Amino acid sequence: MNSFLNLIDRYKFGILAVFMLYIGIFMYLQISSFEKSYFIERWFSEDMKKKNEVMLEIQPENIELMDNFSSSVKNVVRDQQDTRQKSMDEWTEAKPSKMSAQEDVRSTKDIERSVKELEKQFFSETGGEEKRKKIIEEKNNKLAQKNESRSNSKNTATKTGGDKIFGGNVMVDWVLTSRDPHQNDPYFVRNPGYTCGDHTTGLVTIKIKVDQSGRVVDAKYVAGASNSASPCMIEQARKYALMSRFNYSNTAPAQQDGMIRYTFVSQ
Repeated sequence: MNSFLNLIDRYKFGILAVFMLYIGIFMYLQISSFEKSYFIERWFSEDMKKKNEVMLEIQPENIELMDNFSSSVKNVVRDQQDTRQKSMDEWTEAKPSKMSAQEDVRSTKDIERSVKELEKQFFSETGGEEKRKKIIEEKNNKLAQKNESRSNSKNTATKTGGDKIFGGNVMVDWVLTSRDPHQNDPYFVRNPGYTCGDHTTGLVTIKIKVDQSGRVVDAKYVAGASNSASPCMIEQARKYALMSRFNYSNTAPAQQDGMIRYTFVSQ
């Protein structure tokens, strides 16, 4: 141990010199890496901030535009394939009825008969009492909706229709080739346009599938054909599309493709 200490004591100046040399090299390398300094300006200056704040303000003319849009949309249901003459004054929602009163009753009976046949089929194949109850419940809902539409109907002109259709913006328009609303009553293409409250203006397009009885069996949101659609609008549009009913057709496909477009406006 003494010999080691003696060795250090003998070469202490050499060790110190080497240590100082390493310190000098280290400092030189560090200083040489900062030969030039750069000043980086802030990318978002106060002037830019103020300008953007002005740009994001809602201008009065924009509010007026939205109000005008809401007031220009009529609470009307319209078939996009309706070929009647368009008018802003004298018009009716329903097309001239293609069915007599007897044919209308027969159509309703055809729907009831198809439901009964479907009920028998499910019951014979599965013996499922639960499915049978669901079909009966659906039948009762159909009859309840029919009675409701009769009580809400303002006059017979709605069902008989006229030779002109409304030519302005409407809250509901739809496409389903060679099909009309159930009993030629536009009430059965349901309208959710006021159900999402204030400050809710937008367009929602729903792709539907309709069976031969006229029931909407599937409803899917089409984002690419919609605009400013909120979650509430999408949910309500799908819900009301599934509530809609069209006329019975034994010549239609088992599932016919169609479309309903809803315009939502503030109350």
